Amino acid sequence: MIKSILVCTDGSAYGDTACEYAIHITQRLKAQLAGLHVLDSRMLEGPMLSDISGMLGAQPFSTQLQQFRELMEEKGESVLQALAERGERDGLDIETRARMGHPARIILEEEVGEELLILGQKGEHAELIGDLLGSNVERIVRRSSKPCLVTPVEFQPITKILAAFDGSSVAGKALHEGIELAQALNVPLLILTVRAPSSNQSAEDIAETGIKLARAHNCAAARLVVEGRPSEQILEVAHHHGCNLIVLGAYGHSLIREWIIGSTTAHLIHQTDLPVMLVR
Repeated sequence: MIKSILVCTDGSAYGDTACEYAIHITQRLKAQLAGLHVLDSRMLEGPMLSDISGMLGAQPFSTQLQQFRELMEEKGESVLQALAERGERDGLDIETRARMGHPARIILEEEVGEELLILGQKGEHAELIGDLLGSNVERIVRRSSKPCLVTPVEFQPITKILAAFDGSSVAGKALHEGIELAQALNVPLLILTVRAPSSNQSAEDIAETGIKLARAHNCAAARLVVEGRPSEQILEVAHHHGCNLIVLGAYGHSLIREWIIGSTTAHLIHQTDLPVMLVR
């Protein structure tokens, strides 16, 4: 069972919701929670600031740069203090961490020793990138070695879990996480198998394997087999059956795991308004 959780927060609406999910899950798992805020060093070395340097001269720019850094640090302190105070109201002692650097790189360093990483689907500049998945989030979920919970902009308590199961080893790991979460949160679990024409194993056999795994862990799960594109069916079934957490493997059978996350996974975290847990 997950006992140490790291949530990434930047003060945005997405970051705030990630914190809500982190507290919601931490309380029920009786886990330890740490909050991380990364001061994006690129904001201090980007083309915009270089242009300002050229216009103002080196000395004025140096002064402005220091002031800007101090503002970033103050914001980070405020964001982390708000998280700590929220946790205190809910009976949690949340460790807070602030670091300067490239967000994706720092987060991947900080996840070492943690068992679950929680982050918002988009970052504080979401209004500038529209529907595109935040670039930092994409880098992190591609490279992380930990289960990642990617959360939407709005929070809703977890009351039913959908675990997508295609018979692969990574899907088995994801199902195991789904089973443990369902038991810890005391919520129903639905195991979904999407029939794949190219599979050598029948979807019904795959689904039955999933049910047997759940039973072996004393989890009373239901199963469902459907046809269609996995990314579309997972979302449709989740909404139709009232599931508000999706758990699945980060990649399928035939993808280059070192470089890309699965196409189904990428589509889900791009399109869904539900939290998605990616397991490796």
